[in-house]
Amino acid sequence: MTRPSVRASVDPAAVPRAVREVCAALQADGHGAWVVGGCVRDHLLGRAVSDWDLCTSATPRRVMKLFRRTVPTGIEHGTVTVFHDGEQCEVTTLRGDGAYTDGRRPDTVAFIADLGEDLARRDFTVNAIAYDPIAETLSDPHGGLGDLRLGLLRAVGDPRTRFREDGLRVLRGARFTAALGFDLEAATEAAIPEALDVFGKVSAERVREEWIKALKAHAPSRAFRVMARTGSLAVTLPALDRVASDAEAWERAMAALDTCPLPFTSRLGALLHGVDVKVLDGWFRAGKFSNDERATVLRLVRFHDVTAVEGASDASLRRWLRDVGREAVGDVLDVAGAVRGVGLAELRARVRAELDGGVPLAVNELAVDGNMLMAKLGMKPSRALGATLAGLLEDVLDDPSRNTPDALLDRARARIDAGASG
Repeated sequence: MTRPSVRASVDPAAVPRAVREVCAALQADGHGAWVVGGCVRDHLLGRAVSDWDLCTSATPRRVMKLFRRTVPTGIEHGTVTVFHDGEQCEVTTLRGDGAYTDGRRPDTVAFIADLGEDLARRDFTVNAIAYDPIAETLSDPHGGLGDLRLGLLRAVGDPRTRFREDGLRVLRGARFTAALGFDLEAATEAAIPEALDVFGKVSAERVREEWIKALKAHAPSRAFRVMARTGSLAVTLPALDRVASDAEAWERAMAALDTCPLPFTSRLGALLHGVDVKVLDGWFRAGKFSNDERATVLRLVRFHDVTAVEGASDASLRRWLRDVGREAVGDVLDVAGAVRGVGLAELRARVRAELDGGVPLAVNELAVDGNMLMAKLGMKPSRALGATLAGLLEDVLDDPSRNTPDALLDRARARIDAGASG
C-alpha cells in the first residue's frame, strides 16, 4: 500500500480568517478554542476542507453571549452556529458523554474544560486531532498523525467500547476505508462483529447516508469488503451478503462497483445487479431512499444485461430504448459495461445514432397527438384514442420515417377502418 503524504502540522494560512477570529475571541474571553476532527484530518492529508469545525471550553450559553449572531443548532449536545465575517462557524463545547443506552447518542452530556477528555470520546484517532490556530499548536494525544502517515484507521482507546457506544461507527469505519483509502487496524476491525446488535439499532436514514458517502469514494469496494467481512452487510442487506458468499460473484460485483462512474445510483446499480428486484424494491422503501433513487436503481438492475440487445435488429433496439428511457440509457450502459468489464463501444454507437436521429420513444414525441386525431379523424377521448396512439408509436419504432403527420394520420385511419370492419 502506498502511504499518504501527510503534513507535519496545519498551515496557519489555510484556516479561514473568520475561524481564526472566532477562536481568538473565545480565547480572549478566557476559554480554550481549537479546530478539530475531520477538517484537521483532511488538511493534514492535503485534501480540500469544506467546513472547519471548532471546539471550545466555553459553554454554549457563553458562546451565544459572546457573539452577536448565533443559532443554537444542536445546543443539547453543545453546538452553536456562529455567524462571523460572512461565514458560519460550528462551535461545539468540549464534552464528556454518559451511557449510550440507545446505541446511537449519549443519554447525558456533561460540558467540560479538558480537551484531552473530549478527544478521548471520539471514534478514530485520525479524527481526534485538534489544532489551536492562535498558538499554532497541534494536540494529538492518541497518535492520529502517525496513523495518518501509516494509512491506518484505528479506534480511540478500546474499540469494543467505541463501537458499542454508537453503532453508526461500524459503518463509518467501513466508509472511511474507502473515503481515505486507509486500512482498518486489526483490533479495530475485530471489534465490529461484537457490536452488530448495536449497529442494528441505527436508523435506516443514517445507514442510507453512509452508503451514499461510501459509494462516492474513489474505490467504494473497500467499504463494502469491510462490511462483508465484519457482518454489517448481513445486517443491512442479507440478499447482497449472500452474493458475497460466492467469491466469484462477489469479485464481479466489487470490480463493477469500482469501475462504474458516478452518480452514486449507477454505482449502486452495479453493486446490486445480482440481487432480485423485488427484494431490492422492499429494501429501498424500508431504507428511506427517495422514490426517484429507488426507481432509478431498479431500472438499472432490470436493464443492465444487454447481451440480447447487442445483436438485436434496429427496431428491437428502439423498443429497448423506449423501455429504458432516453434519460436513463447512458447510466444503464455504464452499469452494463461495468458489470461486463467491457466498453460496449458498438452498442453505444448504435444507441447514439438512434438518439441523434430523433427517433420517438414515447407517444408524446410522435408527429401527431390526441388533439390532432380528434380534429382530423373525429375521434373522441377514449381508450381507443390511447390505443391508436400506442399503435402509431409501434409503427414508428418499426420505421422512424413514418413519423410525419400525413403518414401517421393515414395509418390511424387504417387502424380505425380495420377496427370497424372487425
